[in-house]
Amino acid sequence: MPAFQEKHKRIVDFITHTIVSNGLESPLGCMRYPYLSPGCTAYSHDLWDWDSYWIIYAMTGIYEQTHNDRKMEEFKPHAVGSFLNFLDHQGKDGSLPILITPDDDDRFDCKLSADNNMAKPFIAQMGKKLWDCGMLSEEELAASIDAIYAYHKCYLRRYQHQNTGLIFWAKDWGIGIDDDPTVWGRPPKSCASVFLNVFLSQDFAAAAELNRALGNNERANEYCRMRKKLQESIQKYCWDVRSSAYYSVDIQCQPNLIQHRFWGTLNCNLETFWHCLKFNVLTWSSVLPFWSGMGDSKQFRDYWNANITSERLLGQFGFRSLSADEPMYTPEIKRGNPSNWLGPVWILANFIMWETLKQRGWINEANDIARTIIDMLFNDLENNGCFHEYYSPETGKGVENPHFLSWNALAGLMTIL
Repeated sequence: MPAFQEKHKRIVDFITHTIVSNGLESPLGCMRYPYLSPGCTAYSHDLWDWDSYWIIYAMTGIYEQTHNDRKMEEFKPHAVGSFLNFLDHQGKDGSLPILITPDDDDRFDCKLSADNNMAKPFIAQMGKKLWDCGMLSEEELAASIDAIYAYHKCYLRRYQHQNTGLIFWAKDWGIGIDDDPTVWGRPPKSCASVFLNVFLSQDFAAAAELNRALGNNERANEYCRMRKKLQESIQKYCWDVRSSAYYSVDIQCQPNLIQHRFWGTLNCNLETFWHCLKFNVLTWSSVLPFWSGMGDSKQFRDYWNANITSERLLGQFGFRSLSADEPMYTPEIKRGNPSNWLGPVWILANFIMWETLKQRGWINEANDIARTIIDMLFNDLENNGCFHEYYSPETGKGVENPHFLSWNALAGLMTIL
């Protein structure tokens, strides 16, 4: 049986070959710049918001680790072009599209109305990664920085819940975790998602650093204040002491001032001072606040002991996307539109858990996850010659969308420490 290092090298070699053959797109249709696609038939020629960020994150890391400057240069115009294509199609109010296809610059109608979602908050993180790698010039960054600010202000203007300060989804379209039970199939503008709020706080942090790089200290300080306030709201409203987990929340709480024929206005003295209710649906997003630096060591240990168990989020073949004790848990359903996040193992979720464990100094646990994911992907390559979009936590077999690359490339960074 090959050792971990051999399996890991096989996976890295496959990723670097596949991104060139299937993921590097030339300018096409409404996209003026080269760009990155997720690399399978279902998503061919598409430019997606958070997929692009994670591909850039993965490939720049892999090329740095392997000292492959030639491949990095080949990759550069597509990475920078993905960033520029999004900004090229920005709405007048600062909105950005979730998905751009060659024949449609806004497939989800993000720019059309505040009643629709817009691009998930990764544009500043994308810009920072490109800047840190020396791919984005100072001129390109300076030309983009106001557009990034307008995008963030649009997020706050469109989607911030005033009573909690949290950010909500307008609809259940294009939310990334496609069938998240706290959002999907529920009323519009009802869920302030942990996923959305944590990644926006990370985008604020990235934007602060980009502004400092340009000497815009006043705006950088503004971003730091925005991030601090958002993280305070996440901690206050999303952390649940009883179950030691972070949850998305329902923001529909409001007084119902009903007119009664005898008593007049009912409930006029009953304020809904709690402002929101936790969903108590345990998904992989529960780790995101810890990944972003929130929560102390006791909180994380309590979270791990209570929730990262075989009965809940830890499957035999990786970190589940939904706890096994939730009634919605159906990890082996094969579907798209929306894709299945009701329990399957997604490489992105496992990479984030692996990064979190490294940050917290839980090296043995991080190594266990790395071995599990590398073994599973290696077996997929040996048996099927490709990766799948998501995997069964019970069998380790690919469930749907063979030849998917996208953030599966993050596995190339999952080493043993």
